Amino acid sequence: MQKLIHFIILIFFISCGSDPDYQEVMVNKTIKVYSQAYHKEAENYFFKWEPPIGPSNKPILFDLKNDMLIFSPDIEGDYQIHLSITDISHEVIADEMFYYRAIAETLEVAITKIKPGKDLLTQSSVVKKRTNEKIKHSKPSQKRKIQSTIKTENVHYTIQVAAWPSLEQARIDQLKLIEEGVDAYIQRNYREKKDKVWYRVRIGNFSDKIKAQEMQEQIESITGIKTWLDVIPIEKK
Repeated sequence: MQKLIHFIILIFFISCGSDPDYQEVMVNKTIKVYSQAYHKEAENYFFKWEPPIGPSNKPILFDLKNDMLIFSPDIEGDYQIHLSITDISHEVIADEMFYYRAIAETLEVAITKIKPGKDLLTQSSVVKKRTNEKIKHSKPSQKRKIQSTIKTENVHYTIQVAAWPSLEQARIDQLKLIEEGVDAYIQRNYREKKDKVWYRVRIGNFSDKIKAQEMQEQIESITGIKTWLDVIPIEKK
């Protein structure tokens, strides 16, 4: 029955002649999906989610929290999610479709918020201004040292929280971080020597080591989780 409803909704959109409005997101980035119209009064309704449909037509892991569906697109392409909302008498009062287009992950990933009142958004212009102030008021020898640390290198940095042989355990850690407001993601890592797959729980990608270290310190002070900075070479094209 749910599949039939989903099919009817898709036919409706096609018959109207309007193309779906896809929201661009990044691969491996955690997406929180919810109804904007009913989110503020979620306790008065029931939310029935269908599993996300992705470009590969394979099952996509997802989690449900209150009125939200949480998932991470693992490959590039289009994703569709159907939500049916019912009232306390279990009558359908709304059907919503959500469209996402996953694109390749960029090197700069901003973590917008960890906890209410504790903003971790670090604009590159702010970092540049603070760095320039340090150089301006430092001694000549200190100038050379600071300049060498901000020199562009063929690497980028990511904050790794944990690594697990189980995707389920990695997902638990990821959701705990999400509850703290940290935009964490899971990266699959195949270890060829041991012929095993491990799942890394990570936060962000940074081209500036100083910026990554500052973010790492803030995350550790708020979550109480000991992390480490992983250096990743940038592949030359």
